[in-house]
Amino acid sequence: MPMKVILIKKWCDENITPLAWQRIVMKNLDAFKITGLSVTELSNPTETMEINDVLVDLVKQTIKEVYQIEAPVHAL
Repeated sequence: MPMKVILIKKWCDENITPLAWQRIVMKNLDAFKITGLSVTELSNPTETMEINDVLVDLVKQTIKEVYQIEAPVHAL
């Protein structure tokens, strides 16, 4: 199920660090670019911007790998 980018970014800002989302984006930039999303768009997501299940899974995996925490499914 697609997820709103702004909600993921907000969760990262509140539960990890304010720069966590940028770090996650940079780590997965190639995958985001394939879907047509740029760093600029992802840094300032709109209310309607969504990412697909594959990217959501990559984000969760990156959070676990980089920050050693599990992102709650209900939060993302």
